[in-house]
Amino acid sequence: MSWSLQHKVILMIVLLIVLLAATLSAVIGERARTEFQSEVGRALADTANQMTSRLDQYMWGRTMEVRMLSEMNEFKNSANAIVAEALLNRMQKNVPAFSWLGITDRNGVVWAATSRILLGTSLAKRPVYIEGVKGEFIGDVHEAVLLGKLLPNPSGEPLKFVDISMPVKDDSGNVRHVIAAHLSWEWTKQLEQSMFQPIQNRKQEEVFIISRVDQTVLLGPSELLGEKLEVESVRRAFKGQTGWVQETWPNGQEYITGFDIGDGYLDFPGLHWIVLVRKPVSIAYASAEKLQGFIWLLAGVFATGFAIAGWVWSGKLTKPLLELAKAADRIRFGGGQPIAAHQGIREIEMLTNSLQELINSISSAQMEVSKLEVIASRDRLTDLPNRISLDAFLSRSQARVLRRKEEVLVVLFMDLDGFKAVNDTHGHSAGDKVLQETARKLQGCIRADEIVARIGGDEFVAVIFVVRGQEQESVRAISTRIIQQVNEPVQLETALAQVGCSIGGSVWDKSVNMEVTLRLADEALYRAKRAGKNRLDFS
Repeated sequence: MSWSLQHKVILMIVLLIVLLAATLSAVIGERARTEFQSEVGRALADTANQMTSRLDQYMWGRTMEVRMLSEMNEFKNSANAIVAEALLNRMQKNVPAFSWLGITDRNGVVWAATSRILLGTSLAKRPVYIEGVKGEFIGDVHEAVLLGKLLPNPSGEPLKFVDISMPVKDDSGNVRHVIAAHLSWEWTKQLEQSMFQPIQNRKQEEVFIISRVDQTVLLGPSELLGEKLEVESVRRAFKGQTGWVQETWPNGQEYITGFDIGDGYLDFPGLHWIVLVRKPVSIAYASAEKLQGFIWLLAGVFATGFAIAGWVWSGKLTKPLLELAKAADRIRFGGGQPIAAHQGIREIEMLTNSLQELINSISSAQMEVSKLEVIASRDRLTDLPNRISLDAFLSRSQARVLRRKEEVLVVLFMDLDGFKAVNDTHGHSAGDKVLQETARKLQGCIRADEIVARIGGDEFVAVIFVVRGQEQESVRAISTRIIQQVNEPVQLETALAQVGCSIGGSVWDKSVNMEVTLRLADEALYRAKRAGKNRLDFS
């Protein structure tokens, strides 16, 4: 069957644009999908990490409060029920999360309690007494047994508690009493709402807290509460891993799930709750799908216009069209050269310009993807590199140190001392100004081939290179410079603000994983804070 020149021209143009659009859509779409998946996964993992940290910090705070009560002289050397109840009631008023506080005698009988609830009741067979008489005890989440019908319960849902108990010893070290506390599980819902509700409304993310004891859902959607959750993210978290994974949940839907497991805070060992934060894959990939749709829309518009032009002017376009087809083939296969301009025939000039506009439009779409990548790698407030850029720099730095035997890689964890007071006294805008000035000062303390990144809040990480054998002198020199710079007051609108800087440092040993070095630097930072702050601890 013989086709007319007009039909052949139209078919050629349409096929060329379709092939070009399909190639670009597949390449750009897949790249965008991969980038969005990694970015969303890292963000979810970071959110899960923040949640586990907040949980452990909160439990540490409540444990410290119970420990403080156990060490008060009113409990250690006397048994005045009136004084004891007054102290317990005052603690409950100050910390409403304590649903009940009580003190038992050596035999487990309650002789003082908040609101006098369970007064005279024996707790001798309850874990809160059995374990508390042995030493400090923090139990996992459980439903109320004795207090279920005695405490107010407006929601009507079963009350759940976390037990905290410890012995009260006299000056001779003998156990006189056991102080017990029931911490309401409702505080986790408040924590979830304050920390995650704005994110959930905007990004449709869901938060789960999983018990490590029996793998059941402690916090999450109502239909899954108490259910055993068997997904890949939970299995990995049970092995002590953290991160994210794309997986199928029991409801049959695909999710990207960030996961983390609590490992305690300071001297609080933690209950090792697993935190999951999930997001539907369909939502995570929505931007990539929109980009692919935009490419196909452009292809459809230009294909229609070019087909009409080819039908009308095919007799005059034979030779120029062959040249254009060759140029388009080069572009389609990645050549990227501009299309040569044709003069003398207006229609050929228009067709050439239209093809060039198509290439420019597609190039603009690629540039937008590149811009998104840059935005994702920088901290918005300080314009410092963020955790993504830090991870990439660490990978490159390890390779550099392996090549250059005379250098060693040092990681410095930095945390501002007194920053919370700036926020509380002068407001968050002042705090932002302090963070921006601190970022500028830190950048001025490192070389061009090194990096300082903001990893969250008032926490920064610097990665530097020092001469092998001179680690101690070099690190102390740069740390002194950093502390001096950060200590310089920051001029606010109506006042001066001053913060300090605690630094923890560690040298990367090529025989261990970089995560170990990061953890050692973080631990060194906490030692520096405990030792008095505004100083360096270098291991």
